[in-house]
Amino acid sequence: MIVDNNKVVLYLMRHGQTIINKAKRVQGWCDGVLTKEGEEIVTSTALGLRDIEFKAVYSSDLGRAIKTAKIVIRENKASKDLELVEVPGLREMHFGKYEGEIEKVLFNDIFKKLNIKSFEEALKIPDFGRAFADTCAALDETGQAENYDIMINRVMGALTEITKEASDNGGGNILLVVHGGILRNIFNQLDKSIDVSGIENASISKVEYENGEYKVITTNDMSYKIKGEKIKEEFSN
Repeated sequence: MIVDNNKVVLYLMRHGQTIINKAKRVQGWCDGVLTKEGEEIVTSTALGLRDIEFKAVYSSDLGRAIKTAKIVIRENKASKDLELVEVPGLREMHFGKYEGEIEKVLFNDIFKKLNIKSFEEALKIPDFGRAFADTCAALDETGQAENYDIMINRVMGALTEITKEASDNGGGNILLVVHGGILRNIFNQLDKSIDVSGIENASISKVEYENGEYKVITTNDMSYKIKGEKIKEEFSN
């Protein structure tokens, strides 16, 4: 039996803050441009990543992820001939009628349906990610919202295809720019012991893939942003 030991290190980055994030509205397949602050923080993170050699860069095909990925490519000094590959399968969850809605409205409707009153109660529900997605889909009269199985099969299918291709090509570092909700669901799928309550815009999370197994190394790491801010200070001096 041939053992695949070409280690792949996935750098999973959440896109920068958008005008919809800032307005605290639901943002799934609807798309907002990055705020000025969002672009600045993404640039800091990109500078912090500039000495990492990436074999490939992928993003969802939504504008906020594409813009974020292009900033990282622009600032990277260690990689050659990087071209962004846009992958529809890496999109955020589709929230149906709740797209663009005030976040509180969505959560209040879901909490009411689940007969709970707070996030604290929600986090006690076994597999809350599934309950959240399935309830959102059940509440959506338009029939467009994705239930959990549709969403997770789409995302994990795309992730698996990217990872196996990278492994077949010798492994290495791969950057994927995706979305907060998707990251939470990926981590919950790979390791249910991980706290996924906080995934900041422009944060980096690392996942290793080797011999057919995934291992979550870090989540919600903002150290690259901090490193990039120090580089900016050096530029200005």
